[in-house]
Amino acid sequence: NDKFWVNLRPDAPQQIIDPELEKTDMGRIMLEADLQLKKDTASLTSPQNPEGKEYWDKLYKKAGELFGTENITIPTITRPWIVPGEVIIRESQDSSYIYKANLKVMLEEDYLKSPQPSQPNYQPLTSNYSFSDPRFKELNQYSTQLIKELILPQLTQEVNTSKKYARLRQVFFSLILSRWFKDRFKGKSGQYSNLIDSHNLDNLTS
Repeated sequence: NDKFWVNLRPDAPQQIIDPELEKTDMGRIMLEADLQLKKDTASLTSPQNPEGKEYWDKLYKKAGELFGTENITIPTITRPWIVPGEVIIRESQDSSYIYKANLKVMLEEDYLKSPQPSQPNYQPLTSNYSFSDPRFKELNQYSTQLIKELILPQLTQEVNTSKKYARLRQVFFSLILSRWFKDRFKGKSGQYSNLIDSHNLDNLTS
């Protein structure tokens, strides 16, 4: 259950994808979605777009208030993550139906601050969000606030509705049902039950 994560980060080449997930179509689809998320984030924060222009106008104004005419490089750390949102399953004795399942986009910084119920101690990556100059810290916090207000809602909308993320949503639904199956049938007899957590990828590799 702790293998289903990917993160395309040039500063963490050994933490891009789990070695077993890497062998599967699911891993490829998740990597493609992460790349698309980075492209969409870059597009929405571009000053060529209304949201991006508003973001940078407000950020430069804040920088001016903090630093005056001092020449600085604005240190914005923005790493959006796609994570599970609300999931509702209807189930009978031996079957289930996904009534509702959505994904949400949140900043890595916020995700790492809040342990997830299913994986309370699991953090595939650690990040350094400390700044030696408190003004830089305040500026980054303001940038984060703007991203949450202006950018994340649009990214969340894209992830849950756009054709670009359709295969990711299919992967998400598959993971929900497989987790339900594991919880319901682990330890019981049967061909598929015996495969649970066996790390056996025969006939399943990409």
